[in-house]
Amino acid sequence: WIFKDVKPTELTQSELIEIENILKIAVEENNERQKINLKKHNEEYPKNKWKETGFEIKLKGKKRQYVPVINEKGEKEVWVNFFCDDWESDNWKKDLMLVHDGGNCYFNLKVNLTNKIYSELGINGYA
Repeated sequence: WIFKDVKPTELTQSELIEIENILKIAVEENNERQKINLKKHNEEYPKNKWKETGFEIKLKGKKRQYVPVINEKGEKEVWVNFFCDDWESDNWKKDLMLVHDGGNCYFNLKVNLTNKIYSELGINGYA
């Protein structure tokens, strides 16, 4: 369900470094958008100001899962899943961790290593 018509592949150490560089851009761009949303909200609702939107994200302190594939165009893509490191077991090392709600502790995105871009950034909401 994450990808269609793909072949599994593996990642090299240099590709992990490239993913990290793309992730930093994704986080920076997302958090800049959140600053704009926060400012807009606080201007529109001066009596109900927020300190944050709840959709700011960070890489530090998160566990990660990588699902690398070769897509139908022959491009290498990776789905990267992030979650807080408070799991009580090591199941996350073998099974995809899918969580509903939980806020910005849980987010994921796709990285296209061939084109050096990210897409489909999804940040969990709050119940």
